[in-house]
Amino acid sequence: MRTARKESQAETRQCLLRSAARLFAKRGMERTSVEEISSDAGFTKGAFYANFKSKEELFLTMLDEHFAAEIERMDQALAGSGDPAEEARHAAADFTKYIFADSEWPVLYFQLAAQASRDEEFREELATRCRAMREKMVEVFRRWSANFPDESPLPLEDLAAMIDIMASGFVLERTVDPDEIRDDLLPTMMATFFLGVQALTKGWQPPQSEEPAAS
Repeated sequence: MRTARKESQAETRQCLLRSAARLFAKRGMERTSVEEISSDAGFTKGAFYANFKSKEELFLTMLDEHFAAEIERMDQALAGSGDPAEEARHAAADFTKYIFADSEWPVLYFQLAAQASRDEEFREELATRCRAMREKMVEVFRRWSANFPDESPLPLEDLAAMIDIMASGFVLERTVDPDEIRDDLLPTMMATFFLGVQALTKGWQPPQSEEPAAS
């Protein structure tokens, strides 16, 4: 009976998450009530509050689940058995396929950022999770690069931040203009980025801009 109860609670929680994702993507979090989420999922407000303290906590739970899935995929894609640039390309292609398989998630992701701009407590919670995500990325990169012939010329923490920024920017632009921003651009960008990192390990330095001549 205890196992059945836990399974029922888990199913209730997932139903609430699915309903909230659908309603948030359609109407936004602020215009969606707890009552509407509960009703859409087929439960009462009591069932909602038995699982989540607030809509904000539910929203962050969605993020936690997506981040965990992204890290797992990244860890599998970056096996460390091939060319780093090509493995980066493959990991980015896998990320693109995953992130846009669910049409609601890109919209929800940027609603998180919008909510953070209006709610300082929520912003701190979101920032904490984003930092934790990048820390896990660093762990993946450290394992991935352990057998590389050369050490990274940049701190792994900086690499994780750069890649996170590139991926977020791509998702935003692809969401805004899907006809112009092709799916293959992020994999190409990541491969190009890692080719640049490899060049840095060989001593290459980007050219310095010349100072304008004094008039």
